[in-house]
Amino acid sequence: MMRKRLHWPSKHLGWLALGLATLAACNPTPQTPTAEGPGQGLTPAAASPSPGAFASAAYRTPLAGVCPNPFVIQKDWLAQAEHGALYQLIGGGGRMERGRYSGPLGSTGIDLVILEGGSGIGLGDGETAYSSLYTGNSRAGLRPDLAAHDLDNAFIFSRRFPAVGVVALLDKSPSVLFWDRGTYPAGFHSIADLKTFAASGKGKIYVTTTRRTYAKFLVDQGVPKSVFIEGYRGDGENFVSNNGAWLNQGAVTNEVYQFAHGKKWAKPIDSLLISDLGYAIYPSMLSVAKNRMDELTPCLTLLVPLLQQAQIDYVRQPAEINDLLFRFNDAGMGAPFWHTSRALLDYAVATELSAGIVSNGSDATLGNFDMHRTAALLDILRPHLDIRALPNVRPENVVTNRFIDPSIGLR
Repeated sequence: MMRKRLHWPSKHLGWLALGLATLAACNPTPQTPTAEGPGQGLTPAAASPSPGAFASAAYRTPLAGVCPNPFVIQKDWLAQAEHGALYQLIGGGGRMERGRYSGPLGSTGIDLVILEGGSGIGLGDGETAYSSLYTGNSRAGLRPDLAAHDLDNAFIFSRRFPAVGVVALLDKSPSVLFWDRGTYPAGFHSIADLKTFAASGKGKIYVTTTRRTYAKFLVDQGVPKSVFIEGYRGDGENFVSNNGAWLNQGAVTNEVYQFAHGKKWAKPIDSLLISDLGYAIYPSMLSVAKNRMDELTPCLTLLVPLLQQAQIDYVRQPAEINDLLFRFNDAGMGAPFWHTSRALLDYAVATELSAGIVSNGSDATLGNFDMHRTAALLDILRPHLDIRALPNVRPENVVTNRFIDPSIGLR
């Protein structure tokens, strides 16, 4: 497996320039759609005439009387570039409220409500995006129709909260381990490198938890549990106070940039995608509660292709939505600590493309699930599944390609 080593220089915008060049390469001359329906979206112009104008012109599949109105989507975290496709369906002219963004879903005839994730604002204590499919979002007083769900958790909770992923707008997780380039110039490229680091006694690896997900996988692969420190919640104190000797959990679309440009560090950072270590989840896949699959099938047949197209439209021309995300977070509509500068958002979109986080996957289609890859993750998880999971759970229990339009993909 090829390992990708990602860099973010602190003194110039090289990554951004590379990403913008990638965006330009993906963006053909704007054109008018020749017909309505899946896969016939507009190519965004450099700037919409007014906020929401592009969404209104591009997303016209009639959904009234077919989909719930409003249609509610629950995110798993606060507003950021990874969620750009959802906001793209409304555009920049929607209604900002604390914990939500809403407005007409293009010209489809229904409204869309996007609920914030994250404890303290989006979801009540103990609630998750996927549990809200069944219990509702207690803060918003709404039960979502779709919710973000990571593939590993879909297997782990396949009995307790049975849900089926219908589209994967991100092909790779942006989760990384990052480090100070000056301290570790040779970097880290493999699990073997992490074992060597642990044996050296030079530092620790700061993660959220080792009880599940990728850190448990690394322990199972022989990285000593003693090298991990649990409790990461987006803070930088351990990384900074240990003078960069620790490796840190983060996202290549966020912390890698933030620590290179601030966070009391402001020095060059390198990182390694967790997916390149062999733990290749589909992150934040949009999922439906299994007990609502029949009810929502007519809606999802029409809506999922719009979601696919919206992701392509967003990464081609992110300016309108990045401005919205900046204003939404700057106004405190998410959490008080959560702010996303325009430079960070531009960097994030460029990095989503250059790192393959937004991509067509193993074929020419964006948003579908590779069932062999899904089965490989299940093989990793199966020895640890418990009563929360379906007995003999299978990939087709947690993901489906039945609503995907195979003609929609990045060119």
